[in-house]
Amino acid sequence: MIKLWGRVNSINVSKVLWVLEEVGAPYTRSDGIDAKGNHSSELLAANPNARVPVINDEGFLLWESNAVVRYISYKYGLGTIYPTDVRERAASEQWMEWQQTSISPPLALPFHGLIRGHPQHRDPASIERAGAELDRLWRILDAHLSDRDYVLGDEFSMADIPLGVAAWRWFNLPMKRADVPQVERWFEALKTRESYRKNVMRPLT
Repeated sequence: MIKLWGRVNSINVSKVLWVLEEVGAPYTRSDGIDAKGNHSSELLAANPNARVPVINDEGFLLWESNAVVRYISYKYGLGTIYPTDVRERAASEQWMEWQQTSISPPLALPFHGLIRGHPQHRDPASIERAGAELDRLWRILDAHLSDRDYVLGDEFSMADIPLGVAAWRWFNLPMKRADVPQVERWFEALKTRESYRKNVMRPLT
């Protein structure tokens, strides 16, 4: 049984919840905070960075959301969402890393500025610059999806999970977005998956 620490409204925890239910892995979840609202001693022992998500799989501790997605995909989805071909696996990991290193930083700025931050401290110019960069990045994925149904090809894979969670946040931010019809088509396909609807399609908070 996998134990997961992390709040359900965390974008990175959503990835892990989605993959756990996508592959049918048994798990339990707790927020990872104590009664006073601080990080629990159990969480701190599992991850000295004091960040979620963290999993404990029968004594094996793992943190960093995309690493956790890969681990669960391999353990429970080898040959389905986790590719057996080394090049397909590398391509999957390439897009997963792209989400974390390219999409995530500019996505965080409008999210905190428009959703979590106080309007008094909002920086419209920075949000506009981040929006322009996000438009550029999502157009890259849009071009990639022009001849395939999912990020890796014709079938859903672990490569879709980090980007699918980021897409939910991007499409639900109160801001203008680029016209990316292929991304929108892919996004609509993701929304038909029960595990996506349950674990990702939540109001932004």
